[in-house]
Amino acid sequence: MTESLFDTKFSEPTLAKVADSASSATSASSDGQPAVSSSSSNGRSDPQDQSTTLPSLQSKVNASALINYRVLVSAKESGCLIGQNGQVIDSIRAETNTKAGISRLQPGSHERILTVSGTLDDCAKALSYFAQALCNSTIETYNFFPLKQLSSNPCIEHQTTILRLLIPNSQMGTLIGSKGLRIQQIQNKYNISMIASKSFLPGSNERLVELQGSVNDLYDALRIISRCLIEDFSSIVGTNYYIPRGHHYNNSSSPRGANPITTASISFPNDIVGALIGKNGSRIQGVRKISGATIGISEEVEGKPERIFTLSGSAHAVEKAKELLYHNLEREEQRRSEAEEKN
Repeated sequence: MTESLFDTKFSEPTLAKVADSASSATSASSDGQPAVSSSSSNGRSDPQDQSTTLPSLQSKVNASALINYRVLVSAKESGCLIGQNGQVIDSIRAETNTKAGISRLQPGSHERILTVSGTLDDCAKALSYFAQALCNSTIETYNFFPLKQLSSNPCIEHQTTILRLLIPNSQMGTLIGSKGLRIQQIQNKYNISMIASKSFLPGSNERLVELQGSVNDLYDALRIISRCLIEDFSSIVGTNYYIPRGHHYNNSSSPRGANPITTASISFPNDIVGALIGKNGSRIQGVRKISGATIGISEEVEGKPERIFTLSGSAHAVEKAKELLYHNLEREEQRRSEAEEKN
């Protein structure tokens, strides 16, 4: 390829906004809450504030890590992203050193899934190029979930567009942050709209996270979002991924006949969590495998004596997971009690 199809050039100057926001960390944000610096003086996030601060772009930690994005697109949008004879998607793959593909259109469905995988920054660049392709095209709006726009602000033609990220529910905590501080900072620092769906996508435990903004702002935001998601990468094990199917939409959270997804949260003391997880995660993986439920575990927060286990799946799977967790809890408490008696 001798010439790029894209006029957007992402380079270090686009990080100026990050430096400016970091230097004014003590100023008030638009919602009246104190802004929080995204990094400490050594370029790394303070571990105890991980759920409230943003990862540092200057840190080399996870810089070479690989990430996989799933993006929901309409059938018409997918045509713009592929281009004539695959010219657009082929160009993006070559320029960003990423793997990208779009799922086949199922009969009766309006949706396809764009997948992009590569290093954190390469994926951010690729997704931004896909955003530019959408921005340069005229796309119709939809009035049904999940293609319906979540933001009430319409896109400005040839200036702003939306990306519908599909995020496992188990990773939403690291993206939103404690009391929503992370998602607020991302919106304030990078001038984008970021809205998460309240319900799961049908037949899955993925949620839709809609990003809206200019191509350059989306690129900067996606670099940070990638670093947030990679912090809790291990929690995606057991995710039930959304698969577009041909059916009639009625704006409900799941298609008729599908098993509804149930979510439950259980708190366990910090000193017992290690035993519930097991060596190298063996015990919690066993619970996931036997029950069929997805289990996410919150990070340990200084000052809080408990960690939260979030269970999701069918009602039967969630109940089975609860039963197994409580069984393992009883066994551990009994083991500790017997050890104390011997001493």
